[in-house]
Amino acid sequence: MSQNTSALLDDGDIALLLDIANLACHKGMPAEARTIVDGVLAVRPGFVPARITLAFSHLVVDDFDKALDILNPLLEQRPDDADARIMEGLTHLLAGRSRDADEAFAHIPEHCPQKQLAAELARAL
Repeated sequence: MSQNTSALLDDGDIALLLDIANLACHKGMPAEARTIVDGVLAVRPGFVPARITLAFSHLVVDDFDKALDILNPLLEQRPDDADARIMEGLTHLLAGRSRDADEAFAHIPEHCPQKQLAAELARAL
């Protein structure tokens, strides 16, 4: 990454790009979302929110194994990452693996707001 590239995209720009990628996922455009995420990862390699968005782009097309393949290395590095655990749990829930989802949700620290979200997802799905 050159300094010129990083100077072109500040934190707000990156957040906006990931918001657009998530919107693309919701609108049935996962390939476009992946293109956006690939660009973000080119500027910020390994950026956790981008990796989670990339996993989500596979989740929305029921490619659960690919989503987990993206999340697993991240969770090995950051086992207490609540956002990644929520995505892991949601992936398992939608794949029909509620026990695995419960295990993923159990790793979310009690003090995190994501803990309540995990309980609501498990109840709803």
